[in-house]
Amino acid sequence: MKKFLTFIAIGSFFATVEEFLTVVVLKRDPGSYIFTLLILFPVFLAFVYFTSRLIDHFIQGRTAQDLSHYFIYGLVGLMIEWFLIGLAPWSDPSANPALMFVFQLGMFSFWATVGFAPRLFLNPGELSRRARRSILRFYIPYFILAYIISLSVPQSLRFVTIIPLIIVGYLLVNLFFVIYFRRSFSRRISVPS
Repeated sequence: MKKFLTFIAIGSFFATVEEFLTVVVLKRDPGSYIFTLLILFPVFLAFVYFTSRLIDHFIQGRTAQDLSHYFIYGLVGLMIEWFLIGLAPWSDPSANPALMFVFQLGMFSFWATVGFAPRLFLNPGELSRRARRSILRFYIPYFILAYIISLSVPQSLRFVTIIPLIIVGYLLVNLFFVIYFRRSFSRRISVPS
């Protein structure tokens, strides 16, 4: 039970930073923020926690399991954005395709972080420990700065400020995951069978 609650807490930590900026600061809807914090993300993370055992059962090797976990739950989150929230790439045909691609990649990165960070943070081993340390050294100062900037700009500029800050932040967190996967695969290849 402790591991499950820790998993939910870690995922919620990575989710709530973005959610507060978009729902409370941009939309001014604290009720929806409370809903996502207490219902949506815990339900999503419980789903991730329990179904990840299925992935681990069918996929051999920790690195392949981690990579599968990252992509599967990032895609599940993207499907939530597309089909429940309405932020599909086709929802605004007049949108710039390059900007829409970056926006979609940012949403994937957000959900992949929410779904994979708890697993990474609970994984034992030096590679996971190094990745955790690197992520937190970036994530905490970056989003403190993002909050300062977001709360200091006029309301009329918040959307064009907050959304890019969030997208860049989660894309960069995902670079730490890529480094972790690369090191994990390199270590696996260099270890003789």
